[in-house]
Amino acid sequence: MDDRALDYELTRMTAALRERGALQGGGWGLLAALLGGVLAGLAARFWPLWYRADLTLALLWALLGGALAGAVLGYAWPRPLARRLRLFDHALRLADRLTTAWELRQGRIQAPPEMARLQSQEALAAARAADVRAAFPLRLSREFYGALLATALALLPLLLLSNPQEATLALREAQQREAEAAAERLEAAREALSESPALDEAAREAALKALDEALQTLQDRRSTPEEQQAALTEAERQLAALRAPEAEAQVQRLSEAAPLTAEAVVQPLAEALQRGDVDAAAAYLRALTDPTSTPLTAEEAQALADAFTQIADALQQSDPALAQQFQDIAQEIYQGDAQGAREAVQKAADALSEVSQANAPNQALEQAQAGVQQAQAQLGAAQSPVMAQNPPGGAQSPQGNTGQPGSGNQGQPNAGGPGSTGEGAGQGTSGHHEDSGSSAPYGSTSAERLSGQGGEITLPREATQGQVQPEVGLPNPSRVAYQDVYGDYVEAAEADLSRTAYPPALRAYVREYFGGLEP
Repeated sequence: MDDRALDYELTRMTAALRERGALQGGGWGLLAALLGGVLAGLAARFWPLWYRADLTLALLWALLGGALAGAVLGYAWPRPLARRLRLFDHALRLADRLTTAWELRQGRIQAPPEMARLQSQEALAAARAADVRAAFPLRLSREFYGALLATALALLPLLLLSNPQEATLALREAQQREAEAAAERLEAAREALSESPALDEAAREAALKALDEALQTLQDRRSTPEEQQAALTEAERQLAALRAPEAEAQVQRLSEAAPLTAEAVVQPLAEALQRGDVDAAAAYLRALTDPTSTPLTAEEAQALADAFTQIADALQQSDPALAQQFQDIAQEIYQGDAQGAREAVQKAADALSEVSQANAPNQALEQAQAGVQQAQAQLGAAQSPVMAQNPPGGAQSPQGNTGQPGSGNQGQPNAGGPGSTGEGAGQGTSGHHEDSGSSAPYGSTSAERLSGQGGEITLPREATQGQVQPEVGLPNPSRVAYQDVYGDYVEAAEADLSRTAYPPALRAYVREYFGGLEP
């Protein structure tokens, strides 16, 4: 009976001890969470790690979790019976009565049964008389509350005051989102390139390797925006190096040789050639020769023959072989009947198809380059207003000096607009240079580079013959009417835009620039 009663008292004491342990554990959990919040807040002031809102929310969860975890841990902390008995004897001032009674029961101390019974009764009476709640109060020390208050006061400024690192963090996240979007565009370009039948295996592998290297840089979270832009620029350079300049030049020559006529039957052909869509021009001619279509009238055949003659004349200097083909086709139409005209037009369609097939790899690579340019634009989207306010190339008014329209200096005229090209600057290349097609933000350094590589327009040499070049430091005596040179400048700028894959924004800027100067 005494043993069961004494066990009950021990259970009551243990419950009080565990309740105090839960309270202390919860308090220390709160303090640990606050200290962690102070450290995290200080770290967020030195490095761009978290926003204040995220830190505050995380702190609230940490406080709740710390208090709960501390309380559970304090309540369930393992306490062996022997240690508890010594703790109870000391806290309740029982003079080792509980420990002695337990040792007698376990047989660790040998004593007569009567003495053991009397000792157990005495221990039970002392345990019942002890104030357990006073020995294990449900309160924390003043020192603990002071530490808790001091930590909370240290944390408040870190949560309430603005953090300058948040701007860096926001920029980093924006750059990461842009890099992910750019990677998606690049993956789409890669997939289209891998499925294109126009490329041979060697060119396809080289192009895919260039895109894969750029993708690897974009997907690397440790890479900087500068490294990502450099990787995209290098990918575009490698794609440009794979293009066949002669096939592109032939398409360009056909574009420049598009016939000028008001004949309705020639207009679709001329428009397709002008925009460089040789395949569409061939398809149109093939449709004219379709047996199910309306036969060509004599006037329509004559108009087509005249158009082919114009094309042949325009190509005579730049591409004699192709010029001879179209000249022969025109002669066949002139000399033949309706069936002969149909067959001649079919030959013209076949000739254009050959040009289109030869340029098909270039078109596939150009589409991939467009994907790279879109990825570059995606990366530079955050700074596009800066680019709009400070256009690359340092656009200047042509009414100034140094050979601009209206000044009369016919030396090396500087159009001052992006997209123009200087003599020697774009020759012997594939039409792409370091900044070709890049939509990255342009600063002063980039503007100087663009100005040096593509900031000049050289007029045809005939326009400069007979002009007296002034000596250095002396006024230029030669003057030319503004409207007389404006067309040359526009033609030179348009020619360069057709040869070089500039970003759409630059193309629009150049056309808008010269459009505003039209006399």
